[in-house]
Amino acid sequence: MSLQRAHRSRRFCLSVSPPFANSDSRSNETEVRPPRRPRVAWQAWNPEEEEENQVEIIRPRTTIWELWRKAAILCIGEFLKRQDKDERQKIKFLSSICVLCKCKDTSLDLNTFCRENQLAENVQALIDEEAMHALCSVIKQKVMLTFADMSTVETALEGKTESILNSCFNSVFFLPPELDVPEEEQTLYTKTMIAMNVMLRALVHNCPSSRMREEMCSIFQALLHFFHSQHMHVRTRALYGVLRMITDFIEKDWYCAANCGFIYESLIEVYFPILGQLLGHLCLFSCGQHATRVPATDALYRLYAFVKRDRRTALTEEMEKYVHLREKLQDTNFACDNLCSPSDCAKAFGGYLRPAERMDVVLTALEAMVDSSIYDKEVACSVMAVAMEDHAFWLSDKTQIVTSIRKNLRSITAKAARHCLDSLLLLLTSQMPAEEVRDLLKSSPPSDSSALDMWEVMLCMPRTLEKVLKELTKGSQLSRLLEGVTEDTCILFLALMAKSEDNEDFLGDLRHLKTYLKHPSVEMRTVVLRGLVILSETREKARKMEVVLPEIMATLQAASADVKMKALFVIQNIMGHVKRKEASSIAVQHAEELLPLFVDESSAVRVSSIRLYRDMVQAVVWCHRRRMKGTVRRGLVPLLFRMSDENQDVAQAAGRAVVQTANLLSWNDLRELAEKQETWRIAECLLQRDQSRAEEYLQQSQPYLQDPQGALREEAVRFIGLAARYSRDQSEEKLEDIIRALMPLASDAESSVQCLAAQTTLILRTASRTATSRRSLRALCCLFS
Repeated sequence: MSLQRAHRSRRFCLSVSPPFANSDSRSNETEVRPPRRPRVAWQAWNPEEEEENQVEIIRPRTTIWELWRKAAILCIGEFLKRQDKDERQKIKFLSSICVLCKCKDTSLDLNTFCRENQLAENVQALIDEEAMHALCSVIKQKVMLTFADMSTVETALEGKTESILNSCFNSVFFLPPELDVPEEEQTLYTKTMIAMNVMLRALVHNCPSSRMREEMCSIFQALLHFFHSQHMHVRTRALYGVLRMITDFIEKDWYCAANCGFIYESLIEVYFPILGQLLGHLCLFSCGQHATRVPATDALYRLYAFVKRDRRTALTEEMEKYVHLREKLQDTNFACDNLCSPSDCAKAFGGYLRPAERMDVVLTALEAMVDSSIYDKEVACSVMAVAMEDHAFWLSDKTQIVTSIRKNLRSITAKAARHCLDSLLLLLTSQMPAEEVRDLLKSSPPSDSSALDMWEVMLCMPRTLEKVLKELTKGSQLSRLLEGVTEDTCILFLALMAKSEDNEDFLGDLRHLKTYLKHPSVEMRTVVLRGLVILSETREKARKMEVVLPEIMATLQAASADVKMKALFVIQNIMGHVKRKEASSIAVQHAEELLPLFVDESSAVRVSSIRLYRDMVQAVVWCHRRRMKGTVRRGLVPLLFRMSDENQDVAQAAGRAVVQTANLLSWNDLRELAEKQETWRIAECLLQRDQSRAEEYLQQSQPYLQDPQGALREEAVRFIGLAARYSRDQSEEKLEDIIRALMPLASDAESSVQCLAAQTTLILRTASRTATSRRSLRALCCLFS
């Protein structure tokens, strides 16, 4: 039986619906049914007759991509026209873009299409609309995967990378920490984080070489922004992002080197523009908490191995010397199996960094010292200590560093950071030649209030003042050198005084300086006094400063403790250099102006003013003693109370001042009691010696009832009770005034003060109601003895 010829029916089902289409929209399908009798069909098939059909079998794939491309373009156009868009439409829109980027159809210019339809901006808008602190849908994940596909289109993301990444990072980094993510959202959370890594990797590997430098800078800058976040989990995610970027960068470099013939040295120089800045941040993170230390340390090890290997043969002479120095000293422990300090990191990398990169490390450490910085100030100081140790190698651009110091000086108040900064500024100034100082004066004129703080530090050491200001004025007029600096600046006159060898010229400068000592700006007066402190250390100049002494004494009334301290130092230096008779005359004229400083809030001001007062009393010569006695008697009560000061330096200085006062008054009994520190007996001795001043002493003691120190309030109550006994005015009105002054102490924070005030008040009330008030007042002696 002959076989019947079978109909050729080699058909199969081939779907051409795009991946983003719905199941109910698959209407355009090419359905080819399989043959009913395949064996017969195969035997009857003639290959020569099927030549044309073979071509037709290949064509459906091209047709499918064409259909998908058309459908994607149509979907994108419809989405962009819509006002209200739901989640399903957003996902379909993003999938359409991904399909379009993968089609690789030469008939469509994707660069132009993306630009004209603003696809990057529209996709970015979708992630901006998502909640920053919550993960509610797959939109964030889809957006980042879409950007990954768009990175294959040459100019689709050009100039937009940093803005796009800021949106993506804001949307992902601020999500709750992984441990706080609900169990049902863990899968979505993991996929979202993976999508971010995919996007970062695609941005690096798909970026054309012509834009690699710009793109790398944008990506790292976007990540570095989140290093300053107050939230630990945000900083941790940013650090892992940096680690991902470093890994991808190194892998891309290997690929480029193998295929394009580039050497790694050129790739580091060209494609890694912020290496120093990045290293600075990673060093600071390398000794922080575990969450941030792990990615930071891993990133440092990867960078170190890469940079060391590829710059080893391209070191400059100074870089090679630094590397050999570190190897010789063996003072760094930077190895993968050991935890290393930030200073170790800086030393290890230093020899392989270019000057600009080393400067970036230093500037990053400077920024980390600011009070608002999240970094540990001690860690930043340790990095800066490495730079100052080899300042000639690390601090190549002094002007740039000084500019940064000027910008941040007022924002750095931590003790360790401020000490480090002051040391750095003095180091820079001592190394600056005259030409750089001139440039500094032009760029940071002292007339600018923000620069005055910096100049104050620079002028705090005699050698610095002499070097900077004398060299500055050498060979030409200072006023011509200071172009752009106003005449109204004290630095000009400090410089003239520093270089002045003619006493008459110096005296003229001092007289002119009176204007600046009266300047309303506290900063201006501070700098003037700082300069005078230095200049007054020279005997010849100190002896001529008496002409401005009234203006210096006037600055003691300023609110700033710093100004008061500098003024006291100047006066102390003047007293130490002038002749004895001149010092005695100064003491008689100005000693009483120091008494208000005995109650200053600053313990340093109290100590310095009391010590200066003691020196003035000691300096009084015999012919001036009579004029001085009234002043020292008015100073006895404040000194008596300060002998009970909680600050031991103040108490000790006050006791010595009382001894010196007793010597001037020739009160031997008072001197002996002061040497023994018997304050109660000193009070009684004082009142017995000078009963006529009892009422004056009462008035002097009453302000101490409000002193912040409990010991001084208690001492004041005792003294007032005792002084009431010796007061000539025993009227009921006078006693009531004293009682009213004591009444607030009934609720004093110190129980001993409360008790003593209550007892004193009770005795005074009893005394005011009896005719024998003086006998009642004698009871106060028993109370206080």
